[in-house]
Amino acid sequence: MNNSLVFVRPLSRRGQVVLPKDIRAHLGLKNEVVFEVHGDRVEIRPSAAGFLDEFLSLPRQQTSPAPEQLKNYMVDRHADLH
Repeated sequence: MNNSLVFVRPLSRRGQVVLPKDIRAHLGLKNEVVFEVHGDRVEIRPSAAGFLDEFLSLPRQQTSPAPEQLKNYMVDRHADLH
């Protein structure tokens, strides 16, 4: 079964297109996206830089987090991106 959604958006004269708000929210898009071309298809996904910025913006702790805490954070964040 195909679970894809299809949105058609016009291209501006400058080749720009607006990503629908629902898609931006679903993908957690903030400032950057990655465009990956596969033949005649384009994949748009969140930038890893956004993850790094978010990770580095976490409040500093007096002690380093346990490896399991970091692993859980990374697994949860990875799930949010996909």
